[in-house]
Amino acid sequence: MLLGGRRREMKTKNFGKLLVIGLIILFVGASAIPSINASNIDESKLNQIDMNQVEPLLEGTSYFILLSDYTDGAGQENKWAVQIRFDSGLMIVESEFDTVSLPLILDQWTEIKVDIDLDSDWMEIFYDGEFLHEKEWTAGPNNGYDGVLNIGAVDLFAYGSSAVFYDDLSLEEVGGSVVWSDDFSSYSLGQFLDGDGTDGGWKGWDNDPIYGAAVVDIQELSVPHSVAVVGDTDLIHEYDGYTSGHYIFTAWIYVPTENLNTPVKPTIDGSMEGDPGTSYDYVFNSVDPDGDDVKYHVDWGDGNTEVSDFNPSGSDVTIAHTWATSGKYTITAYGEDSSGLIGPKSTFQVTMPKEKTVSYLYQRILERFPNAFLILRQLLGL
Repeated sequence: MLLGGRRREMKTKNFGKLLVIGLIILFVGASAIPSINASNIDESKLNQIDMNQVEPLLEGTSYFILLSDYTDGAGQENKWAVQIRFDSGLMIVESEFDTVSLPLILDQWTEIKVDIDLDSDWMEIFYDGEFLHEKEWTAGPNNGYDGVLNIGAVDLFAYGSSAVFYDDLSLEEVGGSVVWSDDFSSYSLGQFLDGDGTDGGWKGWDNDPIYGAAVVDIQELSVPHSVAVVGDTDLIHEYDGYTSGHYIFTAWIYVPTENLNTPVKPTIDGSMEGDPGTSYDYVFNSVDPDGDDVKYHVDWGDGNTEVSDFNPSGSDVTIAHTWATSGKYTITAYGEDSSGLIGPKSTFQVTMPKEKTVSYLYQRILERFPNAFLILRQLLGL
């Protein structure tokens, strides 16, 4: 009997609680229940961004170069060993001055491999696993035979070209281990490799920062980054002590069919939560591979959008915003450079805490049901 009576008492109390919840939802409305509003993400605006992506455009010539000797400021006294030309006009990959070529491969990561035997002064060049050319390492691209038995530097050179991307470079001793490698994962997104001492040994030609290159995530073979070689990039990495032995130099290149000289995906930094009615600062930063100025298109997720002024590539741009009501919002932002090229989008989630609506609920219930809390006390046995 005691168990049965207890069950009836519990059912009565549970029924009372459910009744109160039902009354709140019925008379106060579903707006009392917090939810993510689909209008926070304006799909029409996102689709507009996608439609504005750059038209297919491949321009200019890029080079992959290995030097047997390199010194800053030496100019033509430096010694070239390998000079592979990527020609968008002829759509070929050529060992320049050797009149041998293969079809240029687009829109996929493709391996460049140079087998270098310093002991026998011989090298073999492969592109996408296909044999391209072979000759003496000391011959040089123009076959002047003025090179030296040494691996001096790699040079990623853009001769007025649209962006190509490099990733997963390595130098490996045959029968031994990898003696050097770089997949650009240790650098921050947007970092400009210009020889400032934080760039893993990379620098511009003649140690001139103007010829450096940006770390990007537009394309990458190894997540999360690659390096963009574009415009007048002339990116150098020197080596020391490789004067004998047998080595494999490997680099992966991505040549796109569309012009990807766009600003990189912007970083967004700021408060992830806050109070409605309060202004919050958000910092946007994007690097343009060409060094063009960048402006930011920002959708705050609450129906409001704005566009910043143009600012130097890689500089922090602070924009303030106030959300009027509580909710969860998605900030969507992308960069546009001064040439009109639009970069990929970034998103950032912001939560405004649930508003304090308890007193308002009480007021609504009391207005409609003055005796509601007397009934509630009886139902709950209070």
